[in-house]
Amino acid sequence: MLNQLLGTFKKNIRSYILIIALVVIWMGFGIAQPAYLSADHIQNIFTQMAIIAIMACGMVFVIVTGGIDLSCGYGAGFISVVAAALLYYQKIENPLAAMGMSGMTLEVVTAIVVVIISVGVSILIGVFQGSVIAILAVPPFITTLGGMFIWKSGVLLVTQGKSLFISKNDTYKFIAQGLLPPFVGYVIAVIVTVIMFLMLFQSRARKQKYGIQLKSLAWEISRTAIFAVLLWGYVLIVNRVFEASPEPSVQGVPFLVVLLAVIALVMNYVSTNTRYGRYAYAIGGNREAARLSGINIKKSIFSIYVTMGALMGISGVALAAYVGSGTTGAGGGYELDVIASCILGGTSTLGGEGTVFGAIVGALIMQSLSNGLQMMNVNSNLQYMIKGLVLILAVWADISMKKKKA
Repeated sequence: MLNQLLGTFKKNIRSYILIIALVVIWMGFGIAQPAYLSADHIQNIFTQMAIIAIMACGMVFVIVTGGIDLSCGYGAGFISVVAAALLYYQKIENPLAAMGMSGMTLEVVTAIVVVIISVGVSILIGVFQGSVIAILAVPPFITTLGGMFIWKSGVLLVTQGKSLFISKNDTYKFIAQGLLPPFVGYVIAVIVTVIMFLMLFQSRARKQKYGIQLKSLAWEISRTAIFAVLLWGYVLIVNRVFEASPEPSVQGVPFLVVLLAVIALVMNYVSTNTRYGRYAYAIGGNREAARLSGINIKKSIFSIYVTMGALMGISGVALAAYVGSGTTGAGGGYELDVIASCILGGTSTLGGEGTVFGAIVGALIMQSLSNGLQMMNVNSNLQYMIKGLVLILAVWADISMKKKKA
């Protein structure tokens, strides 16, 4: 029994190191700055992290295939200013008002149309870059580096050097600033907890059916229970259960965090239970073997960059909603955080290995580190240095582990 537990621990050591690192970061900054562990700050960390993590869910597939997307930062920034411009100049609201819409209906419909148009533009970005990479065979690094400059230029062209404030549409801003009622958070926590345990037993039954060796039941139940406790702890904190008389306006799980959870569950299912996901890992593991086995590599690569474009668009929409405007520097530096999140979460730079949930934990580590450094008033120049060192360390650890396995 003990040997089995130790064996399981060794196989998943990187995941546990990530969790330990996250706890150490929280405890360290919490001791130095007690406000770091406040409900307000925890809400902010998860909301800010979600913008990065949504893109990281797509970047995992990109890196797994041996590619990279350096354009995602300014791509999301470009989408954010497009959305902000549509609302700022009332390009959507005025035509809808002319159709007889008014009040809340006008606001809601305007927000929906803006989101659809913005994500549609981002999908076209994915189609463009995917076509250049998959069909024209231009290396991903060069294609997306060029894309980074193009979308940065797009940000400056749309904004014309000024901030485009979103002041008349609270429905749109709810995407990143809105909080769900406390009871909704409890309902979601119950549903997710039940799903986690159902998935655990279904997975064990499926493995047993195909004769795959099972891990210790006690170990797997304990691990799932820990995640359930963390989930409930988060919901209780953001619902301000531990505060004497919290204001109703600040209680609740951020809507954007729930949106991230849905995207993560879908992308994780895709990675483990569909041809789309299996083909991505096969291409990254051994491209020639994947080609000889009949996988249409061009089609798979193209679809992965289109998916990345769509997720980049969702992040861009959320960014504009969170900031409340489209700014000239929108999305700058986000590509570093997205790539670092994936690598920290266990996505191999050599391809063929990585998980969606690992990337989300990596994004949480990066955001926790950034917020902590800001609260400690660390010089911004040093913050970038620390992030760079963390990224280099993560890549070195990944290469070292692969050498040991070999």
